[in-house]
Amino acid sequence: MLHGDNTYGAARLGGGSSLRRIVRTSRVSGVVAIVSVTAVLATACGRSGDTAETPQSAGRGSGGTAAAPGDAGGPAAGEFGDLGRVCGPAPEGASLTATDVGVTADSIQVGTISDPGFSGRPGLNQEIFDSAEAFSKWCNEAGGIGGRKVKVVERDAKMTEHQARMIEACDEGDFMIVGGLGVFDDQGQQDRLACGLPSIGSATNPAAVESDLFIAPLSNDTSTLPMGDMRWLDEQFPDATDKSGIMTAAYPVTITASARAKEAMGSLGWKIVYDEQYNPAGEASWRGYVEGMKAAGVRGFIWTADPLNLAAVLKAAAEIDFRPDFIRVVSNMYDKAFLAEAGTAADNTYILGTSYPFLDPDLAAKNPATQQYLDIMDTYAPGGKIANLGVTAFSSWLLFAKAGGECGADLTRDCLWEHAKSIAEWTGGGLQARQDLTNDRVSECFVEIAVKDGKWTVPDIGANEGVFSCDAANVMEMHGDYGQGVKCANPAFADDPKPSKCAL
Repeated sequence: MLHGDNTYGAARLGGGSSLRRIVRTSRVSGVVAIVSVTAVLATACGRSGDTAETPQSAGRGSGGTAAAPGDAGGPAAGEFGDLGRVCGPAPEGASLTATDVGVTADSIQVGTISDPGFSGRPGLNQEIFDSAEAFSKWCNEAGGIGGRKVKVVERDAKMTEHQARMIEACDEGDFMIVGGLGVFDDQGQQDRLACGLPSIGSATNPAAVESDLFIAPLSNDTSTLPMGDMRWLDEQFPDATDKSGIMTAAYPVTITASARAKEAMGSLGWKIVYDEQYNPAGEASWRGYVEGMKAAGVRGFIWTADPLNLAAVLKAAAEIDFRPDFIRVVSNMYDKAFLAEAGTAADNTYILGTSYPFLDPDLAAKNPATQQYLDIMDTYAPGGKIANLGVTAFSSWLLFAKAGGECGADLTRDCLWEHAKSIAEWTGGGLQARQDLTNDRVSECFVEIAVKDGKWTVPDIGANEGVFSCDAANVMEMHGDYGQGVKCANPAFADDPKPSKCAL
């Protein structure tokens, strides 16, 4: 079996099989694996029966209702969750003028990046563009950001053209990149920083995750790891952790995710009896893998790759009557497609979540911000995809607008950046776990989402902030070297870290 230092080459089937599969690690074949790791950006719950009763914002001021935008009793135009006013007209008496790149008296040009044009999987991460469309229409209807309308430029990287889109964003005068994520976002970071272009959103590769002028509403910082769910699983399944298995795609980013998970497993004293990699493009048959796990006696299974391949693995496992006590995954598995494909074979899957659960309508209705997000999507992007990356993208847009509104008429990159970076408690108005934006550490809060009888459930994890369990012990300091970010080349940035000092 493969181990952490065996990064490339052939993946041996588990259980002592002599069969070998050549692992192709081309960028195109690896798309599924890379997309999966984006969920680490974000890394559970009080319950009554199987649903949580308390909104995430309980005790912190809700400021919203489940009513549709503009309905009587609902939030006023431009208000969201517990954030209050996010979008609206210009300040009284203000005279708006062009104040920075992309900012005119009437509008703010903002870019967002995703990969729906990738021919290998049309619609890849379409939810990012759908959230941008819904937010901008909702915000502009309320008056824009301080009276300036948001002009969204959708920059489709088609998976392999991230650098080209970033160069275009610089050349065409985007004020910022908001809500985006590109599979190969390690490309184009130097170009972005050379033109002083800030980004608020999600990132996949360490070069982007750890880069300058980047804020994530839910961090996946490489030096820390969210592991509150693993602590909870350790308590719930003490015998299973002595028979742990781990599996990932043979691609650098997912291999890194697996290595980080193994470091956390080691810190908890879990014993790994099966450690395997698979072809990132998928396998013609998963039978050898699940037979290998069963032969090794795996009871706790850790997966660090994509939802659809996991669905295939679990269905293959069910065919040979192999069901681990738990399958631990991160938030990208919280996807309608995963459950639709896996069905009851997904039972005992436990998801580390950092957004308030949004796929169960009854549970979503209990949290004002989540219900408002769903209403906005339904109203302004009907038919748009509802998925974890889309929720995080919407939180990014809220952060952009809220920080930008603090600048009033004098909207500049430097001003918006200063306000965004000063927020110590960001929840997207109640959409997500609490995140400290003043540092790059992952959130210490999580919600557990489980699959039982082929349905989403929310187990009781002793939540202490609404549906979330928040504790400093939920964050682990990493000791391994998991990659470095691209930094501003301008020496002036070191003494005065703001966008205007980064550009060359």
